[in-house]
Amino acid sequence: MKRTIALLTGTLSLAGALATGLAAPAVAAPVPGPASASSVSFADETIVDVTSANYQQVMEMSNTKPVVLDFTATWCHWCQVQKPYLQKYHDADNGSWVWARVDVDQNKNLTSKYGVRGIPALVSVRKSAEYGSRFVGFDPSSPEALRAWLTNVVRTY
Repeated sequence: MKRTIALLTGTLSLAGALATGLAAPAVAAPVPGPASASSVSFADETIVDVTSANYQQVMEMSNTKPVVLDFTATWCHWCQVQKPYLQKYHDADNGSWVWARVDVDQNKNLTSKYGVRGIPALVSVRKSAEYGSRFVGFDPSSPEALRAWLTNVVRTY
């Protein structure tokens, strides 16, 4: 009986706390103002979701700057862990390389063309051809390895 009363008391306390938290007044999110030229990101033109329809355009981009084909999937845990690092390094490099994301489930032909067997996999492309080494897998305890690989991709372009 004491156990039941204690359980009910705890449940009611939790329910009360949740109700109080839910009943708190909402704070409106600030409305963003017009974007200034300094706040415009390079992401608009140098982050591309690759499909068979735009693959040729991405290869044309590799004539002017390095393209990093990022073979990935939404269900791939390590791909999702790697993604914010790629975003951070891409932003830090001010769009000096093209981040070309290739969903392996939607682009089986490109995955096969590049012989990708495991993801995440990064392939560097220059003048429509693979160059340098590949970066396969991701170790979150040493993201500096990814940083070094990307730096080398840009430097050897």
